[in-house]
Amino acid sequence: MGLKKYLIEEIRDLTQEEARVFGSIATNYEVDQLDLLFYCPTSKETAADRDKLMRLVMPETLQQDILHHYHTSLQGGHQGVGRTYDRIRDHFHWRGLYKSVQRYVGECVDCGTVKGRPRIQGESPGNLQATYPFQIIAMDHIPSLPRSFKGNTELLVFVDLFTGSVITKASASRSAQTIAETYEECVFLRFGASEVIRHDREPGFMSDFFKSFNKILGQRQRATMAYRPQANGSAERMVQTTTRALKMYVEDLDQRDWDEYAERLTFAINTARDRIRGETPFYMIHGWDPRSTLEAVIPVGSTRKHDRDPRRWRYQMQKYYQQVREQVNQRLREAIADRADTHNDLARPHPVESGSRVWLYLDRVCEGYAKKLHGPFRVAEKIGEHAIAGSTYSIFPVVHVSKIKLVQEFPDRPVTRLNGSEGDRVDFDEALLPEDSWIQDRDPDEYEEEQISDMRTGKRTRYGRIYR
Repeated sequence: MGLKKYLIEEIRDLTQEEARVFGSIATNYEVDQLDLLFYCPTSKETAADRDKLMRLVMPETLQQDILHHYHTSLQGGHQGVGRTYDRIRDHFHWRGLYKSVQRYVGECVDCGTVKGRPRIQGESPGNLQATYPFQIIAMDHIPSLPRSFKGNTELLVFVDLFTGSVITKASASRSAQTIAETYEECVFLRFGASEVIRHDREPGFMSDFFKSFNKILGQRQRATMAYRPQANGSAERMVQTTTRALKMYVEDLDQRDWDEYAERLTFAINTARDRIRGETPFYMIHGWDPRSTLEAVIPVGSTRKHDRDPRRWRYQMQKYYQQVREQVNQRLREAIADRADTHNDLARPHPVESGSRVWLYLDRVCEGYAKKLHGPFRVAEKIGEHAIAGSTYSIFPVVHVSKIKLVQEFPDRPVTRLNGSEGDRVDFDEALLPEDSWIQDRDPDEYEEEQISDMRTGKRTRYGRIYR
């Protein structure tokens, strides 16, 4: 080490530039009798640094071992940059210590896959809007329910995005064939085929059998982006509403009677006035209001005033129904736009670009102490400002940017020295300079230093003879 040679006066092998650099920092270093180099804080340092009298200077060959001990090992505990740096600087020192700790902790794979959630908000991709009943159907299911007395363990949920009407069906499995048969029974035979079916990436929904079934009916499938339940928000919210309602009516100790209430509770949901649409889902589908059992046994008139003439009553009902549909379309457009604007107000530009290395955050598929960040993966394509397509993640290649976290990268400084000949240099201003412009001006008492022949020694401390 050149600094150690400078401190013990072995300076013959040093160049003039090296001697100048070492001379500017030599006051902070000392060499003991065992030929070990120590860093000694000067009076300009803080009081806490002065209490730590001497810190051993570590060579480059041992720096990674020190970082591994104080961060990666069980004694280090994968602490953050600040704590790791404080523990190392209490005993050891090298130039650029904080940057070394920052880089080592930032590139730690275990810390990258366990600590922190993605902070990228990302813009809203918008939402689908239906213009008439059962044009777009959202699907979801409540899995792994207690086995009922009828042998059912799954509850399939269908939601009409225009009216908000919900249809539920209990089943014993969630295979693609069961889903197709349930859709045919609950939706197709009652309301006809839909244009679009919105669902998440459940294997039963994404199977070839269900795709062939939709192709026969002329329906398009619109799967959501991976690991983003907000894209199927209507169905996800209805799952929560249905689950809460079932909890209030299930009486069996083993919860095996849930399927007796699941399908019957949809009447209460479909006959309640929707806050966004302004009407009940039942009326927006049929054009008339149903009567409950209480309304059927007492002389309560219809909630809609109508004429006794059937033709005139039908005309007025259809006219009012068209007005309701136009009003619902307008309200849905405004609600979707307001939610997107509210979300985008919090979104900020993100640095994710094509070629970036990212971690994928999977919070819903990991349990216990499993790592929730997986990867890293390379971004193959940037889709707008809200999604990316991965190049090596082949299962669900398109994900929202809120589910990714950039990998911290610390590029190395160039270490190759560029040696160019004088003939390769081109200085356009050289001809305009005087011939002696490169000669530095000196005072009369200043001379150029050719060689360092001797230097003064330092002090004696309790650690032995110190050369300075």
